[in-house]
Amino acid sequence: MSRRLAREELFKLLFEAEMNEVKPIAITGEYFAREGSELGESEREFIEKYSKGISFHNDEIMAVIEEKMTGWSYDRVGNIEKALLKFSVYEILFESTPHEIVINETVELAKKYGDEKSHEFINGVLAKVVNSVEK
Repeated sequence: MSRRLAREELFKLLFEAEMNEVKPIAITGEYFAREGSELGESEREFIEKYSKGISFHNDEIMAVIEEKMTGWSYDRVGNIEKALLKFSVYEILFESTPHEIVINETVELAKKYGDEKSHEFINGVLAKVVNSVEK
């Protein structure tokens, strides 16, 4: 399994966490028990690391998302977009993955799972995040 597929599984876990209004780390074990049979060790480690990081840094991630969502409130955004924004903003702020990869893979997930305008919204917010980080 690739890092791209691990991100997709992370997205699914975060979507479930958003739907149930819990921190991702609270459901990681349950998620692995139910969905993890196809995951390799490196993918499990990636998902666990990111779900812990997102849970730990939630307030910082949310502050950045809310600041960069010009003209939108977080409450108006769908759970798909919330999950995508949380893991990608976490990755931009706290991991060393090149920003272009984060944005590209997140936009592709938005095209696959979101509505027809989701990818444009996600791309716009992430561009603002990257611009503020790179200054």
